[in-house]
Amino acid sequence: MSVNIELGFTVTGLADEAQAKDVARAIGELLDAEGIEDQVGYGVVLDKGEYLVTGESEFALIITRFYAWGPTFETAFARTVAEVAPTAKAAVEWGYPDEDH
Repeated sequence: MSVNIELGFTVTGLADEAQAKDVARAIGELLDAEGIEDQVGYGVVLDKGEYLVTGESEFALIITRFYAWGPTFETAFARTVAEVAPTAKAAVEWGYPDEDH
């Protein structure tokens, strides 16, 4: 069964702009491997002197077997960030637009 899912994420605790750009590049590779890079806007943000990487789906993603894919993606996302920035904090947030109606 397929569901409509909104994806959002934030990575905090980055050392500097260079590390943030490296994390964004790695996340881009993950999104590309998952086949959703063209559906998710993401990038480096400077907020109150702290570099972050943020992103969100531009519209709901249609995901088959989300109950299995979601946790797998969260694990891969955390691992991807940790490989580039071991002390960073990665957070993935899911939205369920069908439940809002």
